Amino acid sequence: MKERGHPIKQLVLFALLAVLVWPQRLPAQPLTFEVFSLDNGLRVYYQFQPGTNLTTVVFHFLGGQALETPGQAGLAYLATRLMAEVTDEDRLSELLASGVNLSAGSRADFSAIQFEGLTRHFDRILGIVAAGLKNPLFSGPRIDRVRNSLKLEASQEACRLVDSALICLRRLSFPGSPYGQSLYGREADLRSISRKDINQFYDSIMNGGVLSILVITDLEKKSLQEILARHLSWIKSKTPLPGKRFQEANLPSEKAEARGCDHYQGPEGAAVALGYLFPGELAETYPAAYLLEKIIGEGPGSLIWNLRQESGLAYNLNSRLEILGGKIMFVCYLETEKDLAASSLTLLKQTFLRLSQQGLDPEAVARGKVIARNGYRRESFGRDNRLGFLSLVLAGSLPLEFFNNFLELLDKKSPDQLNELARATFSPDRAYEVVIVR
Repeated sequence: MKERGHPIKQLVLFALLAVLVWPQRLPAQPLTFEVFSLDNGLRVYYQFQPGTNLTTVVFHFLGGQALETPGQAGLAYLATRLMAEVTDEDRLSELLASGVNLSAGSRADFSAIQFEGLTRHFDRILGIVAAGLKNPLFSGPRIDRVRNSLKLEASQEACRLVDSALICLRRLSFPGSPYGQSLYGREADLRSISRKDINQFYDSIMNGGVLSILVITDLEKKSLQEILARHLSWIKSKTPLPGKRFQEANLPSEKAEARGCDHYQGPEGAAVALGYLFPGELAETYPAAYLLEKIIGEGPGSLIWNLRQESGLAYNLNSRLEILGGKIMFVCYLETEKDLAASSLTLLKQTFLRLSQQGLDPEAVARGKVIARNGYRRESFGRDNRLGFLSLVLAGSLPLEFFNNFLELLDKKSPDQLNELARATFSPDRAYEVVIVR
């Protein structure tokens, strides 16, 4: 009987063979878009990704939750979901048979309808989706069905500690604004939203001044232009959004804290959220804020990791950036035991106090840049992430060059610039804090 080779030797041989046959240059995901306009002025942000046989389209509407007036919480999400519905059963069956993935929703400063399908079906798919957008059916039964769905989503959100803490944090930092409500709305508001409200919202956003098309496809640009023009020529020319009608973000008062968060309706538990608004203009500040967030909260070795790994005070510990009304908010949040909430908040605040006083050394900034670059590239492999970041860029009224040159903007930030921003942001008098104990 022939003797088997040693397992380690077999692995080494396999690795050597893999190196020999592996292509010398791996294909990379595209990181840039180009923009062009249709004859009616509709802007199209286009990314060519050959060989995929897949087309992804986002209808991107500026405004989102920020357009809601008092008593209309959830209107943007409700209207956008209704706009995306395919009401004709035959056309809906055709979409399902083509394997189309269709979704819709709203965010703080934009709403989006997205679909993805095989490129060979794209012309027909777009025709179906565009026909629904042109003549949406805002009937009573459909409104009631989506309204009930949003009520359920809002109820589930209110049972999640971190989600509830973040909503209360936005209430503190943007007093009186729509950002302090759930994207899914409140039950009383959803109940009072009328068909007239939905029609008015639809009319305000369905034009080339508010709507842009984001596309990732293997279609050549000329073919894409012809298909888009055929199905979207009916969209009206540019009309600007109405002015925002809510109070802008303010610096914290002496006691900008919420010890109890009435939004939370879930089981026993505890959560802490700490927020800081970055000063300065969005375009200049965001790359530095992005780097700081990675250094502070991106996994093992980050500044807040010891709260989980060494102190053992917290689980589900993380940080994030939010863009709200052109302002950048750094948020750090955690879930913990009820009797550890106060000490967890104290340790968090001490961490940011040290950062504001001591700053970061050049080695920490260099490591942070590596983490940020690698993380950005890794996340950009997914189309949804690329389109999501572009959506944030457009909602912040930033130019396309900001997206296309983002890695270069990260590299240009010096340790001195990051430390200056940290000192200006993370001082104790700029902190918003929320503690939920139940």
